[in-house]
Amino acid sequence: MKWSQFFNTSIGKKLLVGATGLFLCSFVIVHLAGNFQLLYNDEGKAFNAYAQFMGHNSLIQFIAWGLKVVILIHAIIALKLTFSNRAARPVKYAVNPGNQTSSWFSRQMAIMGSILFIFIVIHLANFWGKFHYAEMPTHTYAGMEEPLKDLYALSYETFQNLWLVILYVIGMIGLSFHLIHGFKSAFQTFGLNHKKYNGLINFVGVWIFGILIPIGFALIPIVIYLKK
Repeated sequence: MKWSQFFNTSIGKKLLVGATGLFLCSFVIVHLAGNFQLLYNDEGKAFNAYAQFMGHNSLIQFIAWGLKVVILIHAIIALKLTFSNRAARPVKYAVNPGNQTSSWFSRQMAIMGSILFIFIVIHLANFWGKFHYAEMPTHTYAGMEEPLKDLYALSYETFQNLWLVILYVIGMIGLSFHLIHGFKSAFQTFGLNHKKYNGLINFVGVWIFGILIPIGFALIPIVIYLKK
């Protein structure tokens, strides 16, 4: 079987979703670490320098565009799997066996994934799009020759809008529910689930990716809003 044919099968699609999902898990750790610099009391020097590096380094930009492609692949294939699974069972069970055959999180993956995708589009429009394609104020810091685009100021201005803060919190709830099931599911897809390691996989998936990381992302706009 050719690779193109293999990835059109249900198993091939699940492997693609799992692989892209784990790649995105590694990204959220790096992204959260960078975003925490928004809370430094340095007038945005650390965060703006970080944004400048991430926005103009050729290798980082190549990876960033690849990341956007990965997000699209992950979302499209995951939705295809959802629709194909539903088409294979067009008539609902007379008695819903959901609690016996799957977790609540797994049954909500399509909904939470859609919420998360909408959030990502809004997030890119609010920050990435403006940083790269709109006129932005700059800030010159002591010890730096070139002025930096003031993404720090844009972030603080954006998060004075309570509705956007609420939207970001909802997006992180979607991320939490998505990762709680998705992290564990990716290991199962690759056949890496084993009773010796399942406890660790569940702990990392639930407490680190499902709880701590989404809380970290959600706290940033909340703290910025409260600091006004």
